Amino acid sequence: KTLFIDTRTPGELNYLGAASVMDAHVPLVFMDTADWNDKKHRYKRAKNTNFVADIEGKLKQKGLTKNDTVILMCRSGKRSAKAVNMLAEAGFTKAYSVVDGYEGDKAKEGDHKGQRTVNGWKNTDLPWTYSLDKDYMYFSE
Repeated sequence: KTLFIDTRTPGELNYLGAASVMDAHVPLVFMDTADWNDKKHRYKRAKNTNFVADIEGKLKQKGLTKNDTVILMCRSGKRSAKAVNMLAEAGFTKAYSVVDGYEGDKAKEGDHKGQRTVNGWKNTDLPWTYSLDKDYMYFSE
């Protein structure tokens, strides 16, 4: 009675892999390749305005309700925490975030300083794969 959702962008899954136990991919945001964020030195992000409805649809497909457990994961835990708040506002009663996310935190010192090698799903040897299953991926309508 659990729905496990990866909320990262399609590009993140495509190049970094995904938890092999996820039920579906529903991005919270997309990369907006038509616009640039000078302050963060990256493409701007565009919200997935269908996020809550998409999660509701995934619940229904699995025969679950807003009172069943929903686990969300992003890269580091920040976006999935925001997504949990959105679901709570929409009436979900058991929505949770994977605190350290898929990649975890950046190392603050050593040979891997600045790289996401501290904690996180992938770094703690939880099940993941580079081989994505099309049936679990998100497609825009």
